[in-house]
Amino acid sequence: HYAYVKAAEGCDYTCAFCIIPTLRGHYRSRTVESIVAEAHALADRGVRELILISQDTTFFGIDRGERGALSRLLRQLNGVSGLEWIRLLYLYPTTITDDVLDAMAECEKVCRYVDVPLQHASAAVLKRMRRPGTGTSYRRLLDRVRMRVPGVALRTTLIVGFPGETAEEYGDLLQFVKDVEFDHVGVFTYSHEEGTPAYARPDDIPARVKTRRRNSLMATQRRIVRRSQRRRLGERVRVFID
Repeated sequence: HYAYVKAAEGCDYTCAFCIIPTLRGHYRSRTVESIVAEAHALADRGVRELILISQDTTFFGIDRGERGALSRLLRQLNGVSGLEWIRLLYLYPTTITDDVLDAMAECEKVCRYVDVPLQHASAAVLKRMRRPGTGTSYRRLLDRVRMRVPGVALRTTLIVGFPGETAEEYGDLLQFVKDVEFDHVGVFTYSHEEGTPAYARPDDIPARVKTRRRNSLMATQRRIVRRSQRRRLGERVRVFID
């Protein structure tokens, strides 16, 4: 019942741990018209959930000089007969604009689901990762998302054990997860990737420490989800069944 539709290829960011820009080149958006045409064809074949995907879907159209392209695309996809759900993957913390959030809130077919890979919350670690923002700016962003899109579900991915990560920096990340209370979290242990800027740094966090930090973070997240799910008891929701 679902299909992935690529909105763009490549990536212009230079995150220290990632080799995707080297493999896939610069960010290149498709046209709105080509995506909408593909959505119509998929809907005609029975697809009910369209998953719009790229390395940074909120950057869509900016490389072509088209500001506001993603919100326009969402509104057009919302009118495609046959589609029931439209889901976005992935949103970058510096390119989530109010017009996109407003489209998400106003278009009944667009899932109120924000998947924003933040990777960490310590300002020092984020700087070493070559990622924008800090834990404080991320808190402000997520507050804004929740305010503009009532009932939104938040997901993120995080990396523990990045070179140089101290116990205090890990503690900042753990506290961030406790404070934000994400609906879904994926936690990865850092691994050296040849060809990335971080490869020049010593992989100085022992594997057992990485694993312990990951397990602790996920245990905390499981407790958060358990409380959240208990609050949902009695809700009536619409689902797709595979």
